[in-house]
Amino acid sequence: MAADSNDVDSLSQSAGAISTPESLAEDFESSSAFDDDFGSEDESLSDDVDTDDQSDEGGIGIVGGFSGVSSFSPNNSGASLSLDKDLTSVVSLSKDSGILMGTFTAEGQVTAGCSFYNSDGSISQSFFGGTITSLNSTNVGYVVGVDPFGLVDVMSGGVDGPVNALYCDPGTNQVFVGGNFTSTIAGLTTSIATMRSSSTGSMAIYSAGSKAWQQVPFLGLDGPVFDFAEYDGSVYAVGAFSSTVDNATYVPLNTQPLNLTACNIVGGNNAEIDGFTDPRNTICTTKRDQANNTWLLRDLLDGYMTINFPFKATPSLLRLMNTVYDGRGTKTFRMMAVENNQVLTMSYIDPDTKTELFCTQGCPLAQNDDWQEFRFVDGDAMLANITGVMIKIDDYYGQGGGLNKVEIYQRGKYYPHVYALDIYNGSPCSTLPLRPSSTFVGAWTETTAASYRGTYRTLTVNVADVASAQVQDSVITMAPYIPEPGFYKVYMMVPGCQNTNTCQSRSSAHVLLMTDRKLSKLIQVNQYNVEDEEVEVATVYAPASTSSFSATVRVSLAPDGVVDPQATSVELVVDYLRFERITSYSNLNGVIQLNPDLTSSNQLNQAIYGPLSDFLPEDSVVYSVAAGISNTTHPDSTLFLGGTFSDSDNGYYNIAQYDGESIKPLNATGLYGTVNSMTFVGTSLYVGGSFNGTADHATALGNIAQYNTTDQIWYPLSGGVDGPVTSVVPYSPFGPDVVAFAGGFSTLYAAPGTKDSNITVSGLCMWDAADAEWTSMPYIRSTPTLLFADLWKDQTYNFALTAGSFSVVAALEADGAVLLTSAGQIESLNTPGESLTPDFQGRLTVNSGLWYAKDNTTTPVLIVGGQFQTQDGATNLAQLRDGKWQRLLDGVNGEVLSINNAANLLFVGGVANITTNPDNGKLSGFSGLVVYNVDKDDVIGIQQLQGPSDSDPSAVRVNKIAIRADTSMVVVGGNFTTAGGLLSCPYICTLDINESQWSPLSSSTLIDEVTDMLFADKLLVVAGTFKNGTEPTDYLMTYDFEVSSWANITGAENLPGPVTSLTPADHEESAGMYYIVGTSSSDNSPYMAKYDGTSITIADFTIGAKSTVHSILLVSRSRIPSSVLGSTSNLNRRSNMPIPSGYVLAVSGDLYLPNGQRASNAFFYDNQWAGFLSTIQSDSSPGFINSVFYEIPPTNVYQRHKLSVALVILIAIAIALGITFLIVLIGLVYIYMRNRREAAATASAASAALAATAGGLGAAGTTKAPLTATMLGAGTTSGAGAGFMAAAAGAASMGSKRNTQGDQYRNMAGVRDTWAEDNAFAGEPVSYENINPNTGRLHSGSPAGLASLALAGRQAAVSSDTYVHYDEKSGGDAKYAHHGDINESLDSIFESAAAEAEAEEKNLARERAASASSREAATGGAGAVAAAAAVAGAGARHQMPQPHHYDSESNLIVADSGSESNRYSRSSVYRSDSTNPFEQRMALRESQGAFPPAGPFADTDDGLGHIPIPRSHQLDAEHSTAAALAGASPAMGVSTAVSRDVMASGKSSTKNLRRRSETTSTRNTDGGISASQSPSSRPSGESSTDGSSAHLPIRDSLKQYPVFYAKFTFSSRETGELGFRAGERVFVIDQSDEIWWMGIVDHGSDQPLEQGVFPATYVSNEPPKSTDWSDLM
Repeated sequence: MAADSNDVDSLSQSAGAISTPESLAEDFESSSAFDDDFGSEDESLSDDVDTDDQSDEGGIGIVGGFSGVSSFSPNNSGASLSLDKDLTSVVSLSKDSGILMGTFTAEGQVTAGCSFYNSDGSISQSFFGGTITSLNSTNVGYVVGVDPFGLVDVMSGGVDGPVNALYCDPGTNQVFVGGNFTSTIAGLTTSIATMRSSSTGSMAIYSAGSKAWQQVPFLGLDGPVFDFAEYDGSVYAVGAFSSTVDNATYVPLNTQPLNLTACNIVGGNNAEIDGFTDPRNTICTTKRDQANNTWLLRDLLDGYMTINFPFKATPSLLRLMNTVYDGRGTKTFRMMAVENNQVLTMSYIDPDTKTELFCTQGCPLAQNDDWQEFRFVDGDAMLANITGVMIKIDDYYGQGGGLNKVEIYQRGKYYPHVYALDIYNGSPCSTLPLRPSSTFVGAWTETTAASYRGTYRTLTVNVADVASAQVQDSVITMAPYIPEPGFYKVYMMVPGCQNTNTCQSRSSAHVLLMTDRKLSKLIQVNQYNVEDEEVEVATVYAPASTSSFSATVRVSLAPDGVVDPQATSVELVVDYLRFERITSYSNLNGVIQLNPDLTSSNQLNQAIYGPLSDFLPEDSVVYSVAAGISNTTHPDSTLFLGGTFSDSDNGYYNIAQYDGESIKPLNATGLYGTVNSMTFVGTSLYVGGSFNGTADHATALGNIAQYNTTDQIWYPLSGGVDGPVTSVVPYSPFGPDVVAFAGGFSTLYAAPGTKDSNITVSGLCMWDAADAEWTSMPYIRSTPTLLFADLWKDQTYNFALTAGSFSVVAALEADGAVLLTSAGQIESLNTPGESLTPDFQGRLTVNSGLWYAKDNTTTPVLIVGGQFQTQDGATNLAQLRDGKWQRLLDGVNGEVLSINNAANLLFVGGVANITTNPDNGKLSGFSGLVVYNVDKDDVIGIQQLQGPSDSDPSAVRVNKIAIRADTSMVVVGGNFTTAGGLLSCPYICTLDINESQWSPLSSSTLIDEVTDMLFADKLLVVAGTFKNGTEPTDYLMTYDFEVSSWANITGAENLPGPVTSLTPADHEESAGMYYIVGTSSSDNSPYMAKYDGTSITIADFTIGAKSTVHSILLVSRSRIPSSVLGSTSNLNRRSNMPIPSGYVLAVSGDLYLPNGQRASNAFFYDNQWAGFLSTIQSDSSPGFINSVFYEIPPTNVYQRHKLSVALVILIAIAIALGITFLIVLIGLVYIYMRNRREAAATASAASAALAATAGGLGAAGTTKAPLTATMLGAGTTSGAGAGFMAAAAGAASMGSKRNTQGDQYRNMAGVRDTWAEDNAFAGEPVSYENINPNTGRLHSGSPAGLASLALAGRQAAVSSDTYVHYDEKSGGDAKYAHHGDINESLDSIFESAAAEAEAEEKNLARERAASASSREAATGGAGAVAAAAAVAGAGARHQMPQPHHYDSESNLIVADSGSESNRYSRSSVYRSDSTNPFEQRMALRESQGAFPPAGPFADTDDGLGHIPIPRSHQLDAEHSTAAALAGASPAMGVSTAVSRDVMASGKSSTKNLRRRSETTSTRNTDGGISASQSPSSRPSGESSTDGSSAHLPIRDSLKQYPVFYAKFTFSSRETGELGFRAGERVFVIDQSDEIWWMGIVDHGSDQPLEQGVFPATYVSNEPPKSTDWSDLM
């Protein structure tokens, strides 16, 4: 469910400010002092977790409205980074966190970065460079350092130009800076003396520990530096340079002081104040403004000081300290050369602007006691060989000018010097740690020539003594002060011989150079020059002078020097040695290496920098350098160089490899285009730039490529990118195999020849080298200008740096869904080109998710729903397969709010989106709920949910779908009111997954939509708005399916507002607990509560009122990183609602934590809050989390499995064949058994008839005759009973026969009851002579004839489903009636059979009367009497009383034998004391009142219907026979009639007798009950008294079933369903199914009964209050 609009302004991120140490400390303090009370049972952090709980295994899904996710960060206000795109932001990224490190001005860009790390891999300090000039309102010089706490290191002002590359060397804690600058700002602004000497171009080194710039050994390079790399212990710098700049131009100015004490110093306009008149007071003074320590001018006059050097010098630096004596001092001055009074140009550092200013006249001097420095700016043409300078004071403070101290330094071509005359070596008051020095051994003398400016030493010896030991030991040892290591040319000053006219005595000198402890160089220098000359001695590398070591030079007379043959003596002269700094290398061609250890001890023996052993071509530009391993050709580490260069002779283009000895080409000679960046991952080199393939055009490459050093082959990365790549780095936060590319591209091309699609990106992409595919990335909106990461270090944390004009940054790009792994890591579910994307309205929100699994053995698949699109075109519903979001179901065009599954069915609920086709008016779209069969990829058709009749179809909203375990029931909640348009189902409804049938719950007081539901301890907990009249509103109730009723929850009345979310407390010890989330009705602030199994407790915690809480969930502490839980402190008091030990409560939404920080997810535990996740949306607004859910097994449900159509057809065919075979088999068996029965029955009937005839007829007209056992033929029963049983046996043996006298058919089915072999029929002989060959019936001469025919008719009617129905109105034609009134067919058949038997008997009697003896006549009479007596006896033994009879108006008809209207009435003689179970039940029922009329029940031809009353199966043969004949009276009437006919004269024909029988048999001629009635005249509702198929009036028979009352109107829609109106009675006859019951409804006496199935929840066992029983009868 999408969250409401968020208060974006509260994020306070627009400035992107980094916390100061003080504010950061306050943040940590405030984050610890939360005023919260929602705590846990234990105060200590416990790891006791229920490891058996399956929810603690697998992943935890986290979904919501976000595009990027980061771990919570206190100094980011808790949120992922919403940034100002008009500024340049720098962010530190880890696998799951993003920390804003700073923002720079819009004018600058960050193009370089590096970091130092702590032992665990976390960043300790980072440095950034580029064109940046301001960080968080602090001025910086193109490079700056920042630590994780927000402390900024301005690096002494930085450098004076753009920075292109940075390298942080962990071994020395130094930062190597490369770019397009000329010097460090510190070198330019700290002191004019050291200006441009620390770094003189393109490269600088900064000590992060001492926070100071280090001296670059070679001072700098003559071109820009683009990249650094560490290789084999050295740092390699590459760029567009060719030489170093370490020459005499950039040496420090304060390293060679002039000894002014040896100079001639005079003053003009000296003061007349004692002790202040001598200008020499300013030389080497140590006191301030005291007599003999300060020089003053006369009052109100300008003046000057002239300093004459004892030798020619090149001044470089003037240092002055002003006087403040008595308010005096020099305000302005100018410098002039003594020899020509030329004004010299000077420069100084402005104390306010820290910039270099120039002056010729009016050079300012501040009135303070600080040293103030001025640089001699003019070149060597002006300054070389100056003999002295004048300080001309033009203006003054107070009464006059003056100075306290004066120092002058020399430099340039003559620096550094060491004089043979030690008095000239430095100044006795110099503050330098070392100074040059000289000593001598031997007879050296000082020489001052008139034509030579200076004094030098001379050694004069005899020619013969030159080689002597004494002469050779006469040595001058000179130790120059070398302030910087480097390469120097050594010059020796040789005064001309003409100065002393000693040219004939000159010889050669031995100069022994010892510049390090291991090497020395002996040079012989000739001194034959006439003029003064500086002779070049050698070029050497000299380390910087230290107290432990300094370079030395020993000068002595060469023993083998050439001497003029005329000379008698030899002269050796020594004035000074000069060390001139020279350029170290001029053939670098874009590459230089440097040992990062800059200590002087490391530089004593040799230079720590230099070019490669082999050289690239001239004018090469190298943009990138990377070190790696070449396993085949070069087993050791190899340096790879990339840029713009080519060497056709050696065969490499734009990329090459250097193995420490030579530069060689890569396979295929290189790349066709510029290489901008490279990095190694494993054994492969990944390259980015502007190239389209290999140089030999063999392999197409789109600006990115992989070079495998193992097989020496180039490989494309998919189809490449559409623009230049500027940065390639190993993105270590995502592991050791991920490579990141950044640059000016926007499309990742699909590999040629594949069906893959191009992928749109924003200047950043990442390649998984292990899987060889594009992988997920950080979420960065805009192209980064910096992307930096070190190689994988296998540390706990691995960080990267990125910078650019970003609007949004987060550690993970995650479109609406992430995964919390079992290891506690946040994992993105995005895959480039296969991720969720915003819908057509720009919305991207995931509201719900689950792991779908059909059962416990099925691998779960993550399914999510919300508002989004997939790359394959699906909307709002997607599944994650193979790391890609894919289509699951089409047509879900509305927002999905809830997902659940039952077995293989997926239920998707949400906001309906119905559209109307303008062409045909048909509705289409998402109706709010869809049921999807995952196995069959098919949508299950169900009746849709609707709102009120006048509402928009798109207004339907399904908020929650719950599964009732171990049933087939699904509960749906939302804002709907009906299901299928007819079923009233307000806000909540149940769906049977097997029948796809909706059912409502019992009526409730819900007045608004259901917002959430869950099952707790078999009860359904429903969140909504419940209102019962004037009673207080409830927001939570439970429903018990066992009793179909709603119930209140203790404590729910205290909830302050609507409930928005429910979460089960699965890990509690007691079942049925759950957590509650809602919003207060008063101020919309969130609240949380807990139901503990007995009552609800509202949490007394504090959270920001602006917070939106969407869900809460118990999460095991083992699933959460310890760094998250360990970052907070205990609160002040305990909560009133404990949390289970070993768990935390994960609260999700858009949260304002108590200290004001903002988070999307936070953990509450041990009375503490700990922010966990921050999210961000694509529009820079804070994101939110909707749901957090476990990967748990599916809910067990009951589901019927339907077979496939093909299988059903096969089964049906098999069943049909089987049934056919079975029917045939049963038919054969039946025929066989029937034949046996007929034979046995015929024999028994014949035997009984003979026995009856032998017994005699008895008195005519009587119903009983004395019969002996001999007459019966078997047993000792009465004659009537024996005769009856014999007759019954004959009747039972008869089947359906065709009447040969007509076309009418009669159904004479076999008997239903089985009679025992020991009954009255057993062993009774039957003769075939007694069977009429024409009719197949027994002759009337058989004593059993009449009775057996009568019984056969009755049995046939009872046993058959189809019987003959005579319709008097149609002329007596027979027609078939199905399932009609059995009594009518029974009586008709009985009447016809009796009439035929009677007529046939009379004919036979007449024939026999004429010829037979009296015995035969007597025997025939006795047979008739026996048959009648048998019937009468059976009737007397088990006579079935007749029930009351009602007319069509439900009035009781009173018996009146004389009334025509009562000709169908029957007496009611049910006896309660009877032993007949049927008669007992009927007697009991009659005692409860009159029977209601029986309405029609089934559609039959006669419109009559009955419900069969269960009959007793314990009756013996006589009981069954009595029930079959429907009582004694009708049978007796028939037998009496027959006996009269038998005894009467036989004048009538058989036809007349049949007609008379058919006429008279319709009524009881003896005043009894008729044996047969006309169907047309039988009153509706009359019940048969046949005991074998006994019937009661239907409304009376219904009362034996339980009665329920309809709560709702149910409209039947399918055959077999039972419809009814609310309030009607339902007689339930089958409750075996818990969802569907079977019942009968009586709609009234004028309506037929209806039977069918209906939903069990639609009825209640309690009658409606407004309904009366009598109204429903």
